Amino acid sequence: MLKDSPIVIVGMARSGTALVSHVLGSLPNVHTEIEPHALWKSNNFKYLNDEEYDITEKIVKNIREKLTNNLNGQRLVEKSPINSLRPYLVHAVFPDAKIVYLEREPVRCIYSNYIRSLKKDSFKLSIILKKYFVYTGSKDLPSSRGERKLFQQISLSDLPQFMKYTARMFYLRQVQGMLPFGPKLKNFVEIVKEEGVLGYHVSVYKKAQYYKNIYELLFGENMQVFKMEEIMTSVTELKRMVDFINIPYSKEWSDEIRQTFDNERVNEAFKTRDIDKQIEKLLAIKPSAVA
Repeated sequence: MLKDSPIVIVGMARSGTALVSHVLGSLPNVHTEIEPHALWKSNNFKYLNDEEYDITEKIVKNIREKLTNNLNGQRLVEKSPINSLRPYLVHAVFPDAKIVYLEREPVRCIYSNYIRSLKKDSFKLSIILKKYFVYTGSKDLPSSRGERKLFQQISLSDLPQFMKYTARMFYLRQVQGMLPFGPKLKNFVEIVKEEGVLGYHVSVYKKAQYYKNIYELLFGENMQVFKMEEIMTSVTELKRMVDFINIPYSKEWSDEIRQTFDNERVNEAFKTRDIDKQIEKLLAIKPSAVA
C-alpha cells in the first residue's frame, strides 16, 4: 500500500463523515473532495437509486482521473455518503485506497436522517445550488476542499440522462413527496410507502451494515472502523485514525483541531428523543424490504 494512496471516508449519511472530512482536511498536504455525487454517478444516471450501477473501464477511469488529476502532490481525501451502498464501485475506482469507515450509534444516526427527510432536505434547491454552483464555504468543511462544480463532474454524454434523473427526482420530491434524505436504496419509493419514512431509514441502516461487511472483505487491513462519538470526545481515537492513514501531524495538532469542534453540536449529537423506543423496535424487526 502506497503511503500516498487515496483516503476514502465511507459511512451512512449523518454518521460523522463531514466531521472527519473537517479533521483530515486540517492536516498538511491534503486535498479534500466533499460529496462529488454527480461524478460518482457517471454513466449511471439511468438508476435513481444508489445500489444499482454499472462498472465499466470508462466509468472507473473517468471517476479516478477526475478525482486524482491536479492534486499537485497533495493526498486525496474523498467523502460521499452514497458510497456506503457502493463498495464494488469504490473498490474498482480506488483498489489502493485506505477506507476510513464511520459509524454512529444506530438510533441517533437513524433519527438524524429521519429529521432531514421530514425537512425535505433531499434535492433541496438551495442545497443543490450551494453544492454545485455557488459554493459559499462552511465552517464544517476544510479549507482544502475541492470546489468541483457540476460541469466539472459530469460529461456531455451524461447530460441527457442527468436531466431526466434530475426531473424525476424533483417530481418525487415536489409532487409525490416520496424522496427520503440520504443514499437511496433500490425500490426506495416502494419502501417508503410500505415502511414509512422512519422505517425506510432503519432499512438503510441495515443495508449499510450489509455493505460494510463487503467493504471489509474487499479492503481487508486497509479499512478501519471509527465511531463518531469517540472521534468527538477522544484524542486517542483521533490519533488512531491519523496513524492509520499515515499522515504526519504535529504534537499540538490534536488539541488544536478539537478546539474547532462545536460543543453545542457535540452535545446535541448525544441527546435522546421520545421516538427512540420506536426506532429500537424497528431495528429489532428485519424489514421485508431488505430481507
